[in-house]
Amino acid sequence: MAEIVVVDVPAHVDLEVFSQYLWRQGVSHRVIENDSRKLLLVGDHRIAAQVRQAYQQMTDSDTDQPTIQIPQKPQTSRVFGQLLARLPITLSFIVLSIAGSLLVYVDSNFEWVRYLTFYHFEVTGSSLELHRPTGQYWRLITPIFLHFGLMHIAFNMALLWFLGQRVELLQGSRVMLGISLLIGLGSNVLQAYADTAIFGGMSGVVYGLLGYAWIWGLMRPEKSLHVPNALLYFSVAMMIMGFVGAVGILGIGNVANVAHLGGLIMGCLIGVGAAVIDKSSAGKNQQL
Repeated sequence: MAEIVVVDVPAHVDLEVFSQYLWRQGVSHRVIENDSRKLLLVGDHRIAAQVRQAYQQMTDSDTDQPTIQIPQKPQTSRVFGQLLARLPITLSFIVLSIAGSLLVYVDSNFEWVRYLTFYHFEVTGSSLELHRPTGQYWRLITPIFLHFGLMHIAFNMALLWFLGQRVELLQGSRVMLGISLLIGLGSNVLQAYADTAIFGGMSGVVYGLLGYAWIWGLMRPEKSLHVPNALLYFSVAMMIMGFVGAVGILGIGNVANVAHLGGLIMGCLIGVGAAVIDKSSAGKNQQL
């Protein structure tokens, strides 16, 4: 939220007393100064007029200091309800991922986790036997919710929140759900066929959303999702480090590199298709 200038005075004017008064009132603010002017800014437009009026009253007279009415903050449940209404898919994926991460932590023997991995597995002595799923179609998607370690879940959820809210707010929940499930399915299958092992995580979906947003922004710049190129460069660099084995230096452990690459490629392809369809639809509407 942009800050609002409520006091603009010459640089020699002392605002210290007024600033202390505002802090006692619970009003967050800051004072900045250049060679000729001193500015007092607040970040809440709902109290800007009150602060401006209070300064005027304290400057013009010696009357008692006025009381500023601070708007009540909305309850946490209300804030979450509003977020859930606007970002149901992004938030649901985050909640399911956190639940999957907790399940991995609590179920140390993987008695329940084994029903959510792509391959069903059994421990026989010191060996691990993995079996391709037969008829258990949920396994094609559920690995995206499993996370093995704090860094794994933290990194993925930060990027999912950053990318998911942009796609969902600007293009809708159905688009976000469709893209995520398609990328999750594809990246899981590619990783499973590349390496018969236990894997999981939202990374493939995150890379896919990144690729989708990047291509969409190139082809439909007037409808950009505003994802900075620096994030793309960083993520691709991390993926390359994973392929060459350098990610182990960070203590992350084994990485599902094929899922990352597959997700990125799928996201780019979906982005191309979506941009072409959108451009074609816009052209038809203009003709009509």
